[in-house]
Amino acid sequence: MKWLIAIILILIGSLLYALTIDNLGNLGHIIIKIIGIACFFLAGYIVRSKKKNDKIKKAIDK
Repeated sequence: MKWLIAIILILIGSLLYALTIDNLGNLGHIIIKIIGIACFFLAGYIVRSKKKNDKIKKAIDK
């Protein structure tokens, strides 16, 4: 499930990063690029943080 969410966030992030709309102006383009990059980092954080939680759960179960 974590990989599915990460893939969806990566696809959304890449779409937003590559998106250009003429009516937004410079500030709008910067905001969209920042949101796209944030989606990349969020996807990486989701995949990475779950592994740490799994290790903690295994240590507690022992």
